[in-house]
Amino acid sequence: MIGHVPARIRLDAERTAIRPLGLRDVDEFTAAVVDNRHHTAPWEPIHAEAHYTRAGQTETLRRDVEAWELGTGYAFSVLDREHGDAIIGRIALGNVVQGAWRNATLGYWTASALGGRGHATTAAVLICEFAFDHAGLHRVQPAVIPRNIRSIRVVEKAGFRHEGRALRYLNIAGTWEDHEIYAMTLEDWQARER
Repeated sequence: MIGHVPARIRLDAERTAIRPLGLRDVDEFTAAVVDNRHHTAPWEPIHAEAHYTRAGQTETLRRDVEAWELGTGYAFSVLDREHGDAIIGRIALGNVVQGAWRNATLGYWTASALGGRGHATTAAVLICEFAFDHAGLHRVQPAVIPRNIRSIRVVEKAGFRHEGRALRYLNIAGTWEDHEIYAMTLEDWQARER
């Protein structure tokens, strides 16, 4: 499957689903981004004001579609199945490299109003299913700021293994932040109890 660009598929669990993001999502996705701006700001790079507009999110979604077509990234909306498939977040495999590495980084957020309900953990499991069973990846690697206890719980509950700390790993909210590095390989995924 090296070099294969996977189909844009939806994956469902009982209360949560993930579906590839596309330009048709711009209005609902923009609303979710704006509504959660203060919730996500401490964990993201500094964004220009334009990021929080329809035009800014149109550009984000255009880049997501382009990355999928190139096989370099796979961005999904996180959906709340109990509330009409409302978009409640984003989860994405980024920095996808095939060849001998077959790795991707993992980033995600879910709406602050729905925290603690398992949506982020379920979305992380679903995107691993996509990564390993559909995209032909060998490794998925989330990196979490050490003080983001809720996100650490998400990756641990989803089955990721802690590998260590990367110092000054990413510039987040204007500061070079250390990150805890987690990973799951295809072998880990196949050994999971399902």
